[in-house]
Amino acid sequence: MTTSPQRTIGQPIPPQPPEPPEERRPEGSFTSEPHAVHPAQSDQELFRELMNGFTVLAETCDRFSREVYRRSGTPPETDLAGTVERNLKIARTVFEKWCLEILAVTYLNKSSSLPELERALGAIHPTLLRVKLRKLVAMGLVQTNTVSKRNAERRYSLTHKGQMITRLGEPVFLYLRLADGWRNMPSSETSETESTDDVPESDTA
Repeated sequence: MTTSPQRTIGQPIPPQPPEPPEERRPEGSFTSEPHAVHPAQSDQELFRELMNGFTVLAETCDRFSREVYRRSGTPPETDLAGTVERNLKIARTVFEKWCLEILAVTYLNKSSSLPELERALGAIHPTLLRVKLRKLVAMGLVQTNTVSKRNAERRYSLTHKGQMITRLGEPVFLYLRLADGWRNMPSSETSETESTDDVPESDTA
């Protein structure tokens, strides 16, 4: 009968061999387990989660808007016709044809030159684009600057007011993209636009 050697007090405990690491599957790998989640199901769960987030955001924005009305003392119910008229005036200026597109492109590109805007927008006449840019500058949404003294190219960027509008509006674009299929939307297809936009006779840009 053999006996294990006795260890004296104070003698260090010999290190134990490490346990073999637990076998883990790489992330994103498929399994044959009964409760494995199919990739399509994961996309559906992500879709529902994001849509729920947009619902919460919409409710938060609605509460914020009502709070602004309440604190300013001008709830829309007291002057519904006036509220509609003021909102229509804003919609017909800031959101008129080409203005919103220019703001969206300039926001994503940080700054854009006139040729860059022409390439991005595509169907707009250069003269009309200059007119729209001057209008956005006059409204305080877009500002102009030059790159350097050697490069006198004029570039357009958003003012603080323009950035606020685009930041508040970006969730609208994201929601519409998500609701319409996100990446499945063909990038080459654009909404039909009139090919004969009214071009002002004079251009003093």
